[in-house]
Amino acid sequence: MAEVQVKDVKAMTVMSLPFTGSYEQTQDKLDELMSWLLRVGHPAAGAPMGLYYDDPAKVATDDLRAEICVPIEESCEGAEEVRRKDLPAVQVACATHQGPYHEVPKLYEEIFEWMSENGYKYDGTMPTREVFRKLLGEVKDPAEIVTEVQVPLLGA
Repeated sequence: MAEVQVKDVKAMTVMSLPFTGSYEQTQDKLDELMSWLLRVGHPAAGAPMGLYYDDPAKVATDDLRAEICVPIEESCEGAEEVRRKDLPAVQVACATHQGPYHEVPKLYEEIFEWMSENGYKYDGTMPTREVFRKLLGEVKDPAEIVTEVQVPLLGA
């Protein structure tokens, strides 16, 4: 069982690239957003993340909604599909996974199980977040990828 903790995540301004369809597009969309930021000369101010609005077990793959976000501190306007967005502060149940991305769904199961056992409820009005602490490309071996999964809590 994963080590789950509750923490407060501060509000932040991000540049966002929304997409619809398979969540497996995440890496390609992240590459696209990072390339855009480099082209326009705006550095990231924190770890990139994916926001996931739908449960793949309940929503058809073609209808899944998500967005890739990169925190930014300076004034930056969006263009094309990229937009500036403010994410609210949120209290989350979270745990960290080290290893390949395809193993991350098991972590969600463990977090939701922990929440149930400890009296916490999921705030389904907010997306779950995956914060990419170490990405493939930053590490050579997929076993070294680090992803923090954050599940918003109700009533926080």
